[in-house]
Amino acid sequence: MSRWTNWRLIADQSHWYDDFLDWDGPACYELALGVPGRIEPIPMYVGETCNERQRLARHASNKSHLAELIESHLREGWLLFYRARVAPSKERAKLMQDNLLRTFEYEWNIRG
Repeated sequence: MSRWTNWRLIADQSHWYDDFLDWDGPACYELALGVPGRIEPIPMYVGETCNERQRLARHASNKSHLAELIESHLREGWLLFYRARVAPSKERAKLMQDNLLRTFEYEWNIRG
């Protein structure tokens, strides 16, 4: 089983940082909010995908079901982070996601 990547800044109030998205395969990922100076981002959402790069690009282009939530938090000065775990298949990525949803409460999974 793969490990989580480090948290990566993906967006701030004025910019989406998508130039580092390099994985074209299945993954389980978390989106998190952070503020400058805070040590650890706060996980808000967990998802799974068959193509990490394309899925996060959808979040960046406001074509996801989370677009309004993400944009409202960015306007308030929050930073958006993500991390991911590579999976051997979409089914395994979904299993990872479902296990996390049973263990933790992700605010955006409930509201989104």
